Amino acid sequence: MIARTSMVYGMVAGFCLALHNAIIIGMDWLGAPLIAGVVLSFMLVTCAGYGLHSRATFRRALGWQPFGRYALAMSANVPLSFVTIWLWRHGAGLWAGLPMIYASPLASGCMIAMNFALSHWAIGRHRQA
Repeated sequence: MIARTSMVYGMVAGFCLALHNAIIIGMDWLGAPLIAGVVLSFMLVTCAGYGLHSRATFRRALGWQPFGRYALAMSANVPLSFVTIWLWRHGAGLWAGLPMIYASPLASGCMIAMNFALSHWAIGRHRQA
C-alpha cells in the first residue's frame, strides 16, 4: 500500500510539477510578472492536484472540505514558490541568476518534500465522513 501510494504520488506530483513549470515558463515567455504566473499556477495546479491525489493517490471521494484543506495547504506554495523562483532567477544579488527555464524547475525541486507532507495532511490522513 505504501509503495503504491508513493509511486502514484510521484506520478501525480510529476504531472503537477510539469504543469506548474509550463505555466511559470510560459508566463515568463509572454512577459507577465512572476506573481501572475505563480497565482495562475496555484489555481490550475491546485484543482488538478486535488482531483488526481484524491482519486488516484489516496483513493478518497472528492469533497469541498478536503478541497479546502488541500487548497489551504497548497497556498503555502504561493510565497514559497515566488521566493524560491526569485532566488534562482535573480541570484539574490549574490550571482547573476538563471534563465526561467532553469530557475522554475530548480525551485520546484526544493518544494517536493513539503508538498507530500501537506498533501497527506489535507487528503490522506483524514477519514471519510
